[in-house]
Amino acid sequence: MKMEINYQLQGLDLENLRRHLSLRQRQQTGGTIRRLGGWVFIGFAVWFVMRLDRQENANAYHYLIWLLPVALFFVSRIWLSIWQRSKYGQRWLQQYAGNYQLNLTPAGVSYQTPDGRISFYAWPEIAGFEVSAADLYLYLRRDVAIPIPCPVLGNTTDVDEFTEKIRDYWSSHPDNAGKTLPAMAPTPQVIQLSALAGNLLQATRLAFFMNYEPRSFRVSLGIFLQLLLLNLLCIGIVDYVDAMPAPEFNIYGLNKFGITTLLMLGGTAIIGNLTLRREHTLRLLVIISASQIVIHTVYFSSWLAAEHWWPDVPQLLLGLYVAAAVWTLAAVFGVLRRLYPQPAPSLLFLLSIYAFFTLSLNGLLPSYRLYYPAEAEDDSAEYEAANRLDVEDVFYRQPELLNEELAALHYQRPGKTDLYFVGFAGQADERVFFNDVSLARNVLDRRFNTAGRSLVLVNNADTVYNAPLANRHNLEAVLQGIAQRMDKEEDVLFLYLSSHGAQDHKLSVSFWPLRLNDLKAEDLKTMLDNVGISNRVIVVSACYSGGFLDVLKDDNTLVLTASSRDHVSYGCGDFTRFTYFGESYFAKALAKDDSFITAFEAARRLIEEREQNEALDPSGPQIDVGRNIAGILENLEVDAAEPDQSLAAELNFDQRVRQGRRFEQDATARDYEKKHVLPAMSAVMSKSLTDCLSQHDANHENFTLVADILPDGGIGNVDYQPVTNTAECFGKALGGLSLPPLPDELSRLPVFYEMVLAE
Repeated sequence: MKMEINYQLQGLDLENLRRHLSLRQRQQTGGTIRRLGGWVFIGFAVWFVMRLDRQENANAYHYLIWLLPVALFFVSRIWLSIWQRSKYGQRWLQQYAGNYQLNLTPAGVSYQTPDGRISFYAWPEIAGFEVSAADLYLYLRRDVAIPIPCPVLGNTTDVDEFTEKIRDYWSSHPDNAGKTLPAMAPTPQVIQLSALAGNLLQATRLAFFMNYEPRSFRVSLGIFLQLLLLNLLCIGIVDYVDAMPAPEFNIYGLNKFGITTLLMLGGTAIIGNLTLRREHTLRLLVIISASQIVIHTVYFSSWLAAEHWWPDVPQLLLGLYVAAAVWTLAAVFGVLRRLYPQPAPSLLFLLSIYAFFTLSLNGLLPSYRLYYPAEAEDDSAEYEAANRLDVEDVFYRQPELLNEELAALHYQRPGKTDLYFVGFAGQADERVFFNDVSLARNVLDRRFNTAGRSLVLVNNADTVYNAPLANRHNLEAVLQGIAQRMDKEEDVLFLYLSSHGAQDHKLSVSFWPLRLNDLKAEDLKTMLDNVGISNRVIVVSACYSGGFLDVLKDDNTLVLTASSRDHVSYGCGDFTRFTYFGESYFAKALAKDDSFITAFEAARRLIEEREQNEALDPSGPQIDVGRNIAGILENLEVDAAEPDQSLAAELNFDQRVRQGRRFEQDATARDYEKKHVLPAMSAVMSKSLTDCLSQHDANHENFTLVADILPDGGIGNVDYQPVTNTAECFGKALGGLSLPPLPDELSRLPVFYEMVLAE
C-alpha cells in the first residue's frame, strides 16, 4: 500500500470536484438551513422596509441599510452562478491544475500543491471521508475537500486498504479516541436535529451540575448559529407573552441580542488566547450557548410566573435576576474547569474575564426587549419619544400649560384651611419618580380634599405635551399662582419633590435632550419666601435629602426627607414601582392616618423593617416639625371615607373633560389605560364605530366623549357633546365594555376621547 501518492489534476477534474462539493452542500441539512436562513433574512428585510415606509420619520438611510445587503445577496448569488460557467471561472480553476503529492503519517496528512506549497492537517482537522466510484475525498470542512483519484491507488483492493489505513490513523489519534471518522454522505435532517437535541441534553446535565462529558457536544459553526437562533427564539417568545395582549415588535431588541453575542465572543476569544487553547473556543461557545438556553428557559418561566402571581414584589424579580446570573457563572466555571485544566484561582480569573464582558459591559447597554406592549412604557419607547421632541416647541408651550393648570385651580374657601398640593418629578430617566408623584397626588386628592387644588410638574416623555415640565422656573411660576389663590396665613402648601439626590444636596432635574438645571435647597427656600407662602409641608424623597432639612425648616414648616444628609434612600430603578419612602408614606401610612406627622413615624418604622430584612444600610428618614405648623395642620379637612362615585354625574361636561386631562398626568392611570382600555377599544370599539357610521342617518360630526371607569372595571356616566346619533350609538357601545378592576391607587378613572370622524 502506498503511503505517499503523486497524482495530477486537470481542469476537468477540478470542475468535477466543484460540482461534487456543491451537490453535497445542497444535500446537507446545513445547506438547506443556510438557504432557508437567507430567504428568511430577505423576507424580514423586505417586511421591515415596508414597515418603515409607513412611518413618517423614515428616510433614505433607513431604506439603504436594509436594501443594500439584500441587493448584494442577490447579485452575489446570480453572479457566482454565471461566473462559474464562464471562461473566467474556468481560468480561475486552471491555476490549481498540476501535480499533487499526498503523504499519510500517524500525526496527520501532508499535502503539496503544484506551486510547491506544503500544508499539514492533523487528523482531528479532518472533518470527514467519502468514497465514490472515481475519487476519494478527505474533507477539511463540508465545502472544502482534498480529492484523490482512485486510479492512482491501483485496484479495488488497494483502494480498500488505503481507505482502512486513513480510518485507522484518524481513530488512533488521541483527540479522536473512541470516535469514528464521519462519512460525508448526505445527512438526513433528523440526524442534525438529534445533534442539537443531544447538545441540549448535555447542557441540561451541565446546568444542573450533573456528570457530563464536554466531548459529547457536537461542535460546528452551524450548530453554534442554530443555538444562537434558538436562544433568540426563546427570548422572543418570552417577550411576546409578557407583552400580551398587544405585543409590538421592537427592532432594537435585535441590536441588543447581537451586541450581547459579540461580547460573549470577545470574552471567549480572550480566554482561548490566555490559555493557548484556541482550538477549544468554538466548543466553549457551543457549550455556553446550549447552557444559556436551559438556564434562560427556567429563568424566564420563573420571571413570567413572578410577574403574574406576585407583581407587587419587585424584590423577587431582582432576586431571580441575581440567581440567574450566579447560576450562569457557576455553569461556565464548570465548563472552564473541564476544558482548561487550571488551578482554581486561575479558573476564577478566566471566569472574571467572561463575567466582565457578559455582565459588566453588557450591563452598560440599554435594556431593549424584542416585544413591548403596544404604546407601553419601556426604555426604547422612552428614548424614541424623547428623541422626537421638538425642543423649541416644548419650551414655548410651557406658559400655555402653566396657565391652563393654574386656571383650573380652585380659589381658597374663606374660613376653611385648604391644602394645595404640588408634585415635582424631576428625573425623566426612571419612571418611579413620576409614579411617586402620581401616588401622592391621588392620596391627597382622595383623603385631604386637594382635588381641584393640586397639580404636578413632571419630566416624562409621556406627559410632555399635557403637563408642565419639572424645572425651577415652572416651579416658581406655580408657587406664585398658588399664592394668588390661597389665604397665605390660613391655607397650607404641600410640596412633594421626588428625584435623585447628590451629596452636595442638589435635587436632580433631568430630561434628555432638554438641558435643565438641578434644584438646590437654597433656591427652593428663596422661591417660597418670595411668594409669601408661610404654611408649608415639604417632602423630599431623594438620596442625601436630609441636607434640605436644615435649609428649609422654620416655625411654620413641616419638613420630611427620605434619608439623612449623608445616606442614600432606596427604591429608584427599573425593579420598583415606587420608592421605599413614597410607598411607605403615601400608599401605606398616610392612606390610613389623618396626621402627616404620625404617618411619617409609621412610614419610618416600615422603612427600617424593610431595610433590615434586605440587609441595607439605614437611610435614616428625617423630620422637622415647626413650632406653629402642627396646630395649623389640625384644621385640615380629612375625608376618610371612599368618595361617592355619583359625584362625577354632578359635574358639568367641561369639568369632566378637565378631570380627564388631570388623569392624563397620572402614571397609574396612563399605565392602566394603555394596557387595558386602548387595546379593548381597538379590538371591540372600532367595529362598534364602524357599525354606528354605517347607519343610514349617521352623523359624521366630530364629538367628544367622557366616561368614568369604575373600580370593578365597569363603565359609567357616559356623556358626549355635541349630541348626535353617532355619538349616542358609540356611547352605548363604550358603556357595555368590561375591563379589569382598577388599581388600588385609583377610586375611579375619568377618561375623555375626542372622536374625529372621516366622511
